[in-house]
Amino acid sequence: MVLSMGPSAIAAKVALLATLLISAEALSIAPRAPGLNVRIPVADGLLNSSTDGRISLLFAPAGLDPLDDTDVTSSPDLFFGKNVYNYHSRDTAVLTGDSGQNVRIGVYGYPNVSLNDVAPGDYTVQAYLNIYEKAVRSDGSVVSVRFPCGDGQPNVAGFGSLITPMTNVTISGGHQTISLQFNDSVPYEVFNGTEIGACRQGNYVDSKNLKHIKIRSAALSKFWNRDMYVGANILLPAGYQANDTNTRYPVVYSQNHWAGGDGAFRYSTSASFAATWDSGVINGTNTTAARPTPKFIVVSFRHEAPYYDDSYAVNTANFGPYGDALNDELIPLLDATFNTIAKPYARIQEGGSTGGWESIASVIYRPDLFGSCFTYYPDSLDFRRHQDIYLYDTPNAYYRDGVAVPSIRTVTNGTEIVEATTEMENHWELTFGTSSRSALQWDAWHAVFGAQGLNGYPLEAWNKVTGEIYPEAVEYWKPFDLSHYVTGNWDNAKNLGAVLKNRIFIYVGLADTYYLNEGVEKFQENVESFGGAGWANFTYIAGAPHGGNYNRLEIWTYLELLDKWFKDHAPGGATPLGDNVTSVASRGNY
Repeated sequence: MVLSMGPSAIAAKVALLATLLISAEALSIAPRAPGLNVRIPVADGLLNSSTDGRISLLFAPAGLDPLDDTDVTSSPDLFFGKNVYNYHSRDTAVLTGDSGQNVRIGVYGYPNVSLNDVAPGDYTVQAYLNIYEKAVRSDGSVVSVRFPCGDGQPNVAGFGSLITPMTNVTISGGHQTISLQFNDSVPYEVFNGTEIGACRQGNYVDSKNLKHIKIRSAALSKFWNRDMYVGANILLPAGYQANDTNTRYPVVYSQNHWAGGDGAFRYSTSASFAATWDSGVINGTNTTAARPTPKFIVVSFRHEAPYYDDSYAVNTANFGPYGDALNDELIPLLDATFNTIAKPYARIQEGGSTGGWESIASVIYRPDLFGSCFTYYPDSLDFRRHQDIYLYDTPNAYYRDGVAVPSIRTVTNGTEIVEATTEMENHWELTFGTSSRSALQWDAWHAVFGAQGLNGYPLEAWNKVTGEIYPEAVEYWKPFDLSHYVTGNWDNAKNLGAVLKNRIFIYVGLADTYYLNEGVEKFQENVESFGGAGWANFTYIAGAPHGGNYNRLEIWTYLELLDKWFKDHAPGGATPLGDNVTSVASRGNY
């Protein structure tokens, strides 16, 4: 594979970021000469009380909406962020280019760290205040975080955020003050469902085959010292009759990011899929006869959370016991409400990317509850390769042997183009939030895999500015290194070597956009060193990027594969799933 460093703009950004050998928590450098200042008061009546939060200030090329493109690989915007504390209607937030870049109290920007580095020219500018709520957790620790309410925890401009009008400005390059004002807020979605919990986890209207259910989680509510909810979207098969309790169905748990009220497999956005699913018949083609659709229930979880758009479906120090909430509170209610087969052989976990990690982790930690996983391009399964970071072996997450560590790529005709590096992506995230509160991917991993720090927030595994890896913090990630966890419990009381054999199916492309193939390859290497080839099923496709269904199968071919697994592993099937491999003794992630 030929490696070239993306567009020239990327190289320029890397050169700029390489100069920033500064501390992510306590940096102070000599003040700059007076330059660009931005003053942002709050209109009367917009804040009823003081609040902590994060101001995001975006400069877009003149005439463009700053929110049109905020992606690290393509946005033309300049991003700046600043924490505010006890901010209220009588306050004016002041963002300055000479604030010292202390990331906790100063202004941090990407790709220009300082406001003073904004080039002269014409811009459209807008600011947003991400409002935090102070939570006193059950352990007594206090954090200020955003609790999403049906919007999936976006990194900017979520429901209820304060906003300024888009303002056209000309930057002179000298001392200058821009005046904006928070005078409006992002409206909440109008929900028309009848679920409990109002907008928390959304509130959606049922249709004939798509149902919604939400519960107040006792475990999460205790952890957060406030009412917390989880929900599910339930896609029922054609012919399902609620009063026919003698006809029962296996369940596919489809893991993904925040889905809102949509059904799995694009049921709510693909008219052709929905029509086929609802009719119960897959139309024939020139080479195939018409055939019935698979008859199982498909469940998608709604678990938007502080720190990210979902919880990763496990129990963690920072998110709380979402694994218990979903598996021990919500699933029993689903089994009691719908005509499911409440047995491990009749539960498959499936999903890609974040959903891929969640699907395989659910089976690895709860082989007593789920029968199998069909996992595609999952987040790192072995932290020896966290994307392309050698997390256990190198001192820096951003540079390895003097070369920038890539994070996002495209591969065309064997030529790799790096669209973003880990440094670029982490610095971009830092403009949206400190203490892992950006609601973006790298911060989410710190919150999921990391311990709680002494300040109450996630203990980050590396310095977000310099990339210096903290080995002591990395040690706390190891219970979520699934490769390490499986082999560490191979032949002890959990007996995962025998329990999980032939139950894990993984696919990834060898040109995965986020280098996730590397973690899969290390996972395979490790488990096969214990269990031999064939202990789990691995598929790699050369040249394939991130995306698609398991093994890049056509959707109905894939769903029929899942249906076959159910039938083969049911009592009386070709290879029934025995009670000896679904014992509660193998449960983990308490």
